[in-house]
Amino acid sequence: MSGIPLESRLAAVREFAQTSPYYQAMGMSLAEVAEGHVVLRVAIQDTHLNADGIVHGGVLPAIADGAMGNALRTLSGADAQVLTAEVHLHYLRPVRSGSLLAEGRVIQSGHRLSFAEVEIREESSGKTVARGSGVFVIDTSQASS
Repeated sequence: MSGIPLESRLAAVREFAQTSPYYQAMGMSLAEVAEGHVVLRVAIQDTHLNADGIVHGGVLPAIADGAMGNALRTLSGADAQVLTAEVHLHYLRPVRSGSLLAEGRVIQSGHRLSFAEVEIREESSGKTVARGSGVFVIDTSQASS
């Protein structure tokens, strides 16, 4: 874990989420942040839907990746890049509208590889729509000295 103070690491995560063009395009925002834990909120947009009127299967992994990656980012702040190596996602129910909450949690953080889990729920009902896990590479080669 980083020697950077917790509040600085959490501030870096907040800034990352607020300034990410991808997050803005996806309608993602940071709902909660704590050490090793992040909740992203995503308002479902028409652009998220497939021709059948349900959220496209590629949208949920993007949300899951963001929640897990930012949970890991709370441990390093701006000191490292968090790079996705692998994501597994189990789809449990279709989503048609509303907002989703994606809760990412760090399971184990190593010097080079880290592991996280995610649960994506409908905000209104609390029903789980997907669960998953990921492996991430923590790249400190670009860290400032």
